[in-house]
Amino acid sequence: MRKFKLIIKQRRVYFPTIRIPMIGIGVSLPLDMSFRLPAVTGFNIGGSVGKIIVLGCLTSAVTIAIAIMFSVKDLTAAPVYPAPATYDAGESQRMSMKALGEGKAHEDSSEAVATQTLKLNIGGARIESIVFKDMDIGASGLSDAIEIAASAGVIQCETLELIDIKAPDLTMSTSTAYALNMQTTTTDGSSVSPTLSSDPINYIFGSNRGALNIPDVSSGTVDRIVISSNATSTVGLIRFERVNLTGDAGINMSGLNCGTVTFKGTDTDKFIVGDGTGIDSASFTIADTVKVGGIPTITGNIEKPVSVMK
Repeated sequence: MRKFKLIIKQRRVYFPTIRIPMIGIGVSLPLDMSFRLPAVTGFNIGGSVGKIIVLGCLTSAVTIAIAIMFSVKDLTAAPVYPAPATYDAGESQRMSMKALGEGKAHEDSSEAVATQTLKLNIGGARIESIVFKDMDIGASGLSDAIEIAASAGVIQCETLELIDIKAPDLTMSTSTAYALNMQTTTTDGSSVSPTLSSDPINYIFGSNRGALNIPDVSSGTVDRIVISSNATSTVGLIRFERVNLTGDAGINMSGLNCGTVTFKGTDTDKFIVGDGTGIDSASFTIADTVKVGGIPTITGNIEKPVSVMK
């Protein structure tokens, strides 16, 4: 039994008496325990106890290393455009980024039906172009395979083009177009009834300086594509070219204010919209809630029984 003492400025301070039993445990491991622990005056640890302490430290280190290894293994990299996910163009621009940032993977609760949805939120952003080419889109149980909509404000767009599209149906509503062109289309019934108005503006995008860069998407397959806006946004060009849809879902567009809107087939039967219900039931609709400044080109469009199959 020993008493520990500490001298501070010539004053003696006594600690309570501590009894430390000697523990003898045999350890047989391929470890070299021949080194000595630092000695503290008045304090003695038996050799076996020291080995146990070192063994405990080594065990803790191995456990931590294993935990870190499995944690890193289970990490999933953030989606990069155009992988199916939700991307916030407005947030990317508010952060002074020149290119679109990483996406957020869909959660089962919010995207239970369409887990392969490519969703682009553009609210408040200024974007040079959004282009999709040579893609296959669609899945059963969806209301729309391509959706462009503004829940607040509008999507201001210099040019909106849909070229060589195949879809079961297409609807455009609550939008404006300074110039509307419709050329060489084949539909299973069309209802083109926009309202002639002086309200539409011929939007010109102007300089690309400061505009967000979103890479063109060429080829690929997703369940659906959604372009949404919750605040007025500006886009130079939105184009869907050689995009094929399947399933029940078609194309739905609203909340767009465009300079020029074009629906076009580069040849006969290249642009096809039809659900097989017959020409008396329109599959291609431009509603009267679409205001147009003029229709420069509307030629080569035919109606006949046609169905884009599921």
